[in-house]
Amino acid sequence: MKKVGNFFIGMIIGTITGLAMGIMFYPTKKESKVKNIINKKTENLKENLQKMKKKIGKKINEIKSDFEIKWKKDKNNKIDKIENELGT
Repeated sequence: MKKVGNFFIGMIIGTITGLAMGIMFYPTKKESKVKNIINKKTENLKENLQKMKKKIGKKINEIKSDFEIKWKKDKNNKIDKIENELGT
């Protein structure tokens, strides 16, 4: 009877420890999967933000250069008008 009782107690304790170990190690696997997914998504977001930043920078440079060209033309036109009015 003692051998049979020890066997059942061993099975119960083994099952409980197995479940406990499974519970302890299961979240780490799941967390690593989640971390990998999050890392991939953040890398994609970084790449997309860099692309958007480059596009916005190009647009800003185009607008800036257009504004400078228009400003120089207006400045030259104003100088010419003043020279014509003064007769010099």
